[in-house]
Amino acid sequence: MIWTARRYARAALVMAIGLLLAGCNGRKDLSPPPVNTAPRDKLELVVTVDGHETDYPVTVSVQYGNLSKDCSNIDYWYGLGGYIDFPRGDVAVRGSNGLFEIYRDYYVPKEKCSWQLLGVDITIHAPNGRHAGSGISRREFQSGFRWKVKCSFDRSDINSCFPLLPSRDHIPGIYVAIEVR
Repeated sequence: MIWTARRYARAALVMAIGLLLAGCNGRKDLSPPPVNTAPRDKLELVVTVDGHETDYPVTVSVQYGNLSKDCSNIDYWYGLGGYIDFPRGDVAVRGSNGLFEIYRDYYVPKEKCSWQLLGVDITIHAPNGRHAGSGISRREFQSGFRWKVKCSFDRSDINSCFPLLPSRDHIPGIYVAIEVR
């Protein structure tokens, strides 16, 4: 009887190890592809801080990545619900006088696992050291996109830029125009 129980326990252990190894995918390389030396798909982002261009400098970063499950690392055991680690990376964009050139084809396109633009983050820096942020999704980042927001710098931790609404007229802040062309 003891020998039979040991045999079943050994078979269950071998089966559990086999299932565990079958569920573990090899870690994939999530590093970005090479930078495209001759990008062509360019859009200009114009950020205008109404009346305060020199007092409120603007920085822009673009997030590129891949949202395909085939090109990501999947941890099936993470919290027993699973977790998908998509490859992503932020690229700071230099600009002058509120004009930023952003390339959709910043990375070399590949047939499989090609990186694309995921979003644009815009940060307005106030003279008091605080900053407020806004962003444009990849769907909205098209030529002709226009957005007017009001940025508030009253909090010490997180400040945001909000779309203009009559109910927010009483909130102190500066007006910022965002345009893609």
